[in-house]
Amino acid sequence: MRLLLKTELDKKFDGSSLMDFPGFRLRAYYKGQEILNFSKGKVYDFYDLASLTKIIFTTTYFMDAVAKKKLKLFQPVQDFLPWYPHSIVRVCDLLNHSAGHAWWQPFYKKIDLSLSADQRYQVLESLVLKVPRSRSLKATYSDIDFFLLGSLMQVLENRPLSMIWHEVKEKYFARTNLHFNPLNAKPLFPKFSYAPTEKCRWRKKILQAEVHDENAWALGGVAPHAGLFGSIDDLSDYGLWLRELQMSSKANQLIPATIANKFSRRSIPARRGDWGYGFMLPARENSSAGHLFSKKSFGHTGFTGVSLWFDPQRDLVVCLISNRIHPSRKQQGFVKLRPLLHDWIVQFIEGQT
Repeated sequence: MRLLLKTELDKKFDGSSLMDFPGFRLRAYYKGQEILNFSKGKVYDFYDLASLTKIIFTTTYFMDAVAKKKLKLFQPVQDFLPWYPHSIVRVCDLLNHSAGHAWWQPFYKKIDLSLSADQRYQVLESLVLKVPRSRSLKATYSDIDFFLLGSLMQVLENRPLSMIWHEVKEKYFARTNLHFNPLNAKPLFPKFSYAPTEKCRWRKKILQAEVHDENAWALGGVAPHAGLFGSIDDLSDYGLWLRELQMSSKANQLIPATIANKFSRRSIPARRGDWGYGFMLPARENSSAGHLFSKKSFGHTGFTGVSLWFDPQRDLVVCLISNRIHPSRKQQGFVKLRPLLHDWIVQFIEGQT
């Protein structure tokens, strides 16, 4: 199956006009077994995982925290952050983006880069307070939700995000090379092994081994919404770990399947949005997972050109990693290609079974 699928994909790219970006790596697992390890174009060892940080770091932390009864999903945010002014907003509302916050703000323009990482986050919190909250019931995908979750994490653990990540990694992802590059300084691995992203007008350079997201960069490279780097092997390990959480009945799991399932299934009506807790669900139209993944699927995407989707109905994990915004975000071939890749994999599996 593995060789046949690779051959089929090679045929799809003969004369293709979809590759207007440098390259990508693609990995797929069916029933826990690798069925595809495919790459095209210029590829690298490590990539900016962008918003996959939201699920790998922050959502993992909150699954663990709920399992340990450090908090409840329906608790008010004010129970932990007394300075937060909206008593109606609960932890779950931040995780499924129904809190009413704006999707993004250019906070990086107002953060003093001479401050320590802790001080920068305090400035961020003061800026978040000034952002008006909407009363709309429709979910708005928002980095601001995850900034607040980052504040909550630091209150619960009484330590900075960098230390919290170290504990999460050691507990769940110790075998991987998933990492932040703190203070955007010397990277963990040689710079040439990282995929470059966009040429940034603000930073006046092509970014390589430094997080692309401006707000994460201004916070010092370690953030709850972006900043992680990793390889296709790392992302695959994470995807298989998610699969194990969903599929295993082991009673001694640190995160029980009941909690993992609660986070990954629909948490709000479809008319309000397509979200579990932290995890995206396939959109009714133009899903990044294509047209064929089941409604029970969940995953996430990242702006730099990365995604992970798991379909528990088919028992299919698909990991995709690229630097589609190099040298610019203007090219759109990747947006068209990503759903096709997922459709092609599902079509192949259905043709073999």
